[in-house]
Amino acid sequence: MSKMANELKSIFYIIAAIFIFRSSILNWYVIPSGSLLPTLKIGDHVVVNKLSYGIMLPFMQTRIYSWDQPQKGDIVVFEGPDKENKITLIKRVIGVGGDKVKFTNGILTVNGILAKQELQTDRSPLKNLGGNESAENLNLFIESGFSKHPHFILKKKWGGMTDGETQTWVVPEGKLLLVGDNRDNSQDGRFWGFMDEKNIYGRAFTIAYSTYDRENSIIPGLRNDRWFKELTN
Repeated sequence: MSKMANELKSIFYIIAAIFIFRSSILNWYVIPSGSLLPTLKIGDHVVVNKLSYGIMLPFMQTRIYSWDQPQKGDIVVFEGPDKENKITLIKRVIGVGGDKVKFTNGILTVNGILAKQELQTDRSPLKNLGGNESAENLNLFIESGFSKHPHFILKKKWGGMTDGETQTWVVPEGKLLLVGDNRDNSQDGRFWGFMDEKNIYGRAFTIAYSTYDRENSIIPGLRNDRWFKELTN
């Protein structure tokens, strides 16, 4: 076999190994929208652990063995519903099988436990959100009480749907209720229903790096405070 053929064969093996690694072990996802602001900003490059909940077949989004299930508070990447054209989405788990989840005037209750929503005066997490979202129109809260770690959520100061929202769900076994942290700007399980656990690709656990569009420049900027930023789900 010629030297050229050996080199091409080596390149093929390397490319195949990269694809297997991405499809079964670790992958990355670029945040395209503001549904999880300010936790995830537009342009964040998020690393997803595809072994979080089990083993997936290479090149197929099919889990062949499970050793764990998503937990409340996890940020998960998954195949979206038909209403979202089955595109890859990322949301936060707020309810798992058997949970009773309720929004009362926008305040979350899970299995009778009322979540705390504490208004934040430090608005530094709202800097450079990306996209067209205006921080001036948003209130920043820390929500806690239903998951292991507290996290930020956003609500509109005026005219948001969330504060008038009153709904109740009982999550079926094997299903999840997934919601965005940007409560007034997220198409999620409140609108398209429960998500099957088998559609979950993995758990997002860190931001590798983050880019944003700079005015009058074709070269994106870098958010230097987000290099390898851990996501404490």
